[in-house]
Amino acid sequence: MPNKKNLKSREERGGNLVSIEPFDNTSRAYKKETPKRAETSFGFYLTIAIWVFLVIFLFFIYEMAIETWERLK
Repeated sequence: MPNKKNLKSREERGGNLVSIEPFDNTSRAYKKETPKRAETSFGFYLTIAIWVFLVIFLFFIYEMAIETWERLK
């Protein structure tokens, strides 16, 4: 039977690129997550643009109606 070598622990084996630590410092599991501020979505900006357009459009219609009424008087 060929000589079997005892396997070394993973920490003792060569070729490990990542060191073994008791806590994974790259993980976010160990610290409390801070809530992020919600980003304003495209829909919000679109709603504001539509409201501005409607206000300007209605003002334009109102002015045209008043001018026409003044001319017809």
